[in-house]
Amino acid sequence: MRKGRKALLWGICGLVLAFVISAVTLSTLSDGKYLKELARDKARQEWSRDLMIGDLSLQLFPYPRLHAKHVMLSNPDWARDKHLFDAEDMQVEFAFLPLLTGKFVVSGLHFDGLKANFNVANDGRRSWDFPGEKALSSFSMALTTLNAKDSRVRFRRGNDEASTWQIKSLRAGGNQDLHDVEFDMQLERDNHLLQLDGKIDDLSPFGQQGAVSNGVISAKSGQATATISGKIPLDLAMHDFDLVVAIDAPSTQEFFGFLGKKQGAPAPLKASVTLHTVNRKTEFKDLKLQLGKMNLSGEGQLNLRGKRPVFSAQLQADRVDMIQTFLDAGQPPFPPKKPGQLFRDNPLAWHLLVALNGSEGKIDADIAVLKLRSGIEVTDASAKISFNDDRMTVNKFSGKLLGGTAAGDAFFDGRRKAVQLNLQMQDATLEQWFKQTGKSTDISGGKMKVDAKITALGTTMNELAATVTGPVDIQLGPAKIFSPKAGQAEFWLTGLFSAKDSDRVDLSCISARLPFRSGLAEGEGIVGARSDASQLLTRGNIDLRDQTLDLHGRVRARSGVNLGISSFASGVKITGQLVKPEMSLDESAALGAIARVGAAIFTSGLSIVATSIWDGANPESDPCQQVFSDKAKAADNKAKRQAPD
Repeated sequence: MRKGRKALLWGICGLVLAFVISAVTLSTLSDGKYLKELARDKARQEWSRDLMIGDLSLQLFPYPRLHAKHVMLSNPDWARDKHLFDAEDMQVEFAFLPLLTGKFVVSGLHFDGLKANFNVANDGRRSWDFPGEKALSSFSMALTTLNAKDSRVRFRRGNDEASTWQIKSLRAGGNQDLHDVEFDMQLERDNHLLQLDGKIDDLSPFGQQGAVSNGVISAKSGQATATISGKIPLDLAMHDFDLVVAIDAPSTQEFFGFLGKKQGAPAPLKASVTLHTVNRKTEFKDLKLQLGKMNLSGEGQLNLRGKRPVFSAQLQADRVDMIQTFLDAGQPPFPPKKPGQLFRDNPLAWHLLVALNGSEGKIDADIAVLKLRSGIEVTDASAKISFNDDRMTVNKFSGKLLGGTAAGDAFFDGRRKAVQLNLQMQDATLEQWFKQTGKSTDISGGKMKVDAKITALGTTMNELAATVTGPVDIQLGPAKIFSPKAGQAEFWLTGLFSAKDSDRVDLSCISARLPFRSGLAEGEGIVGARSDASQLLTRGNIDLRDQTLDLHGRVRARSGVNLGISSFASGVKITGQLVKPEMSLDESAALGAIARVGAAIFTSGLSIVATSIWDGANPESDPCQQVFSDKAKAADNKAKRQAPD
């Protein structure tokens, strides 16, 4: 019994002592002026920051807490925003038991009207980094609750414009040792909402180098959802983590609006990837991306350990429609081409290459079906690409198109906006080119062989075309052009007595040897053509600077007795825009035509018949072969030597 009384007495004494200590501590807390001076001095001493507090009061019930208004902590001098944070209303909750020993342990923070300004300098300094990562030594943190409402966060990098997010609400809670932390947050930007929810197993090592914790974070904006799970990085440098990222978005319009982008992806988007990072080396695998009807997969890595970033990737896609895929990704449609132009005037993406300056890498890409903007489909398309600073080398590309094959290599210089291209095409047909590009003319056959070795400079495709330098050789095999208009033209050019049908042209071959120099190809015999009834060898030029051609030549009958216009005036010209050239009689042959008509009148046409018989028996050599003759090439070389640099 006495032992019980003694224990009770000691308990009463202990309780009285606790209240005495608590009273002394609370009397210190109740002195707002003293506490403001203490906090201000410590902030200046340990953080080199200015701390300003307006009204400050103490509330004891139901638990000890400080209520402060107009609390401001300054940013470093170099920051563009004056304050790191500015809170209209702030409550700080303290754990009760540590107060009994004179310690201030912060257990809860509540903000209303908080304005946070995070600045990053051009050299990488961050306004939220403190010297030695010190906290005020008179206080310690054991947060179990964190709340904020009607607040704002602003992020600014260098001299760029700031990005601002409104915090509609933030609620976070967990154990005193920051284990099992759960949170939910609602952010708003430009009237677009983003809901964040998550759970982190252990948040206590937050900010420590290499710190991670198991957890899951989900985000929802409109119909779009994203989930991050695994070992989540707690180090702001994000040196180590192991994550699975998944996105499911029937529409991304709301999410892109939250990011400040005017257009999102109108097509459904699904994606997932596994990310594994150790000491700034990230490997990604099991990449799956579905955008509209396109499915992409792959793997790769990014190494940031060295002096420069190094990346590599292996990517595969089932079908890429360049027009539709860009529309699905939210890009605006390209404007139509201007009348008479081969290409659009929209700038090429040189800036993407320039952005890679200071890095190196390689990408191996394979696409089962690639549909170009022209409508041409390339199957089994593959490319091996390497990057070094702002220069991209396509070491090898190949594919099947238009019934044949294409292969080659290329080099792109981002800063110079320069291109080097070697292209070889075999067995592709004119028939498939007309069909896939939507041309109305009906053609069958016409196998093509193309060999091009060119260089060019320019911001747009039209500018590149205007500077093309190098040889382009084109050979076209037999083809049938089903066109009454073309058939009638050849009929009148080559023979009134011809038995050939006039509803088509039976083309034997076309050859073009185009020695481009700064967008201009000119010379003798640069384009030749041959049909079952006629043949043509032209001189003149093809000018990609204004995208015109001016070719002149003589149409001759291949065989038989013919009484066509060519018997009187064999000179023809092909002129106009490359997209729609026109063929007409050559005025330069007018005198010859008059003489031949006169001879026909005086000889009752006998001279015409004799000439036609001779032409049929002794046709000129094949113009398709003459184009590539040694004589033609020698004339080109002479012209090059005489041309000014």
